[in-house]
Amino acid sequence: MSVITVGDFDGVHLGHRTLLRAVTRRARELRTESVVLTFERNTKTVLHGRVGYLSDAQERKKLLLEEGVDRVECVSFSSEFRNLSATEFLCYLRDYYGCTDLFGGSDFRFGRGREGLLEDGASRCGILQHVVALKTDFVKISSSSIRDALSEGLIERANTWLGSPYSLSGTVAEGKHLGHTIGFPTVNLYPTEEKFLPRNGVYVTRTVIDGHSFASMTNVGFCPTVESDLGRSVETHLLDATGEYYGKEICVSFLSRLREERRFSDLGALMRQLYADRDAAYEYFRGLNRF
Repeated sequence: MSVITVGDFDGVHLGHRTLLRAVTRRARELRTESVVLTFERNTKTVLHGRVGYLSDAQERKKLLLEEGVDRVECVSFSSEFRNLSATEFLCYLRDYYGCTDLFGGSDFRFGRGREGLLEDGASRCGILQHVVALKTDFVKISSSSIRDALSEGLIERANTWLGSPYSLSGTVAEGKHLGHTIGFPTVNLYPTEEKFLPRNGVYVTRTVIDGHSFASMTNVGFCPTVESDLGRSVETHLLDATGEYYGKEICVSFLSRLREERRFSDLGALMRQLYADRDAAYEYFRGLNRF
């Protein structure tokens, strides 16, 4: 037997966590397993084209398990799966996962053409249905609203709704090495096209490499002053560390936004601004009383 919730869970934000707490609580009551059924690719991306995900399948699984669920099942949002009727979908959950209770938000829909609607307290196909309001402090939180905040550079708002800093992960790649020549060496990421990036600009960040955490500042964008031809990138300067990190796994967490990305008249003007940015980043971490 199992208690199940189903969805993209993109970002695993505070609204999702409210739902997950209800699922794990019910599973404990029934002395059974709590299960999250999620998808390899964001359903909105499959149905409507590129949307930009907040967390990929691996990141989502990690975040979901950290919330205390017993098991995360990642399935393909295939045409066969999408064409299950609402009744067939419920029978699938019952037959394959032993589902006794299904939880979802008030806007959760299931089955072909989104025909299925949860009815709180109703039982269908032997499954008891539960509706949970995905709200925190009377604000409905959604992955779309978080993407909107990130696209406007409102990183603190996005982080509040996520419940933790928005982060990007990947492998450190080589850039043009310009940072070394002007005293601001960077570790560079080139995220996949499907990963959602915050608005272009300079941010205070926290960077983890090989389990070590560093205070840092990060530029998201195209580096217009040096006319980079590498496309949109994420370039991070570690405030108090040096070294070569090419090929290392890295995670950059966004804490606060300093300014817009902009083109400078020459490298001297860029360097003066970078020193000002670094001072502002140091001041941010001093305010936290930690580096």
